[in-house]
Amino acid sequence: MLLGLDVRDQIRDVFSKEFKEPVTVRVFSQTIGCETCQTVESLVRELVDVVGEDKLKLQVHTPVLEKEIAERYRVDRVPTIVIEGEKDYGIRYVGLPAGLEFSTFIQGILQVSKRKPKLSESTLELLKGIDIPIDLMVFVTTSCGYCPSAAVMAWNFALASDYITAKVIDASENPDLAERFQVVGVPKIVINEGMAEFVGAQPENAFLGYIMAVYEKLKGDSRGS
Repeated sequence: MLLGLDVRDQIRDVFSKEFKEPVTVRVFSQTIGCETCQTVESLVRELVDVVGEDKLKLQVHTPVLEKEIAERYRVDRVPTIVIEGEKDYGIRYVGLPAGLEFSTFIQGILQVSKRKPKLSESTLELLKGIDIPIDLMVFVTTSCGYCPSAAVMAWNFALASDYITAKVIDASENPDLAERFQVVGVPKIVINEGMAEFVGAQPENAFLGYIMAVYEKLKGDSRGS
């Protein structure tokens, strides 16, 4: 049992108060060559047992055997968790959401269940103007105290716009990506493969500023071409 009795009680309590609409959790997993895949599957199954299948539905996919589904969800590594409502919002967790990142996972599910982002009206108005794909990568570790707020903030931006996707990536489980994007401190946020990046849990306005700066640059490039 991965979830202790006290944790289960806390989960039931928060879900009874905050959970709104059904959520599907898709786990992309494989049995060979993935140290944490089986743990991720077990963790989500236990969570479904605790909150009920009427609220949470688990779908397990093997990318090698289900290439079309993996391509549709743009999943290229395991384990990857997709949190979706009646549609895919572009919300991903790459790795095992253990330690402090378990709270990130729970918050992500609850926010998707509400079908609306926890962002200010002025931010939502600005995001309506985005019409070019923007990809957020948030590098985290399971022991980082500031990582959950940065991760959930990114997911809220994805929830707000069909053009924004947000991947929360465990840096220690994905050392190749951490090295490629020069992750020294966490949380590190990388936008569109490095068009902008910053370290630390920034407030909403600052995070939005980076997103809009990338959008304006993309818009300028598209006008110029």
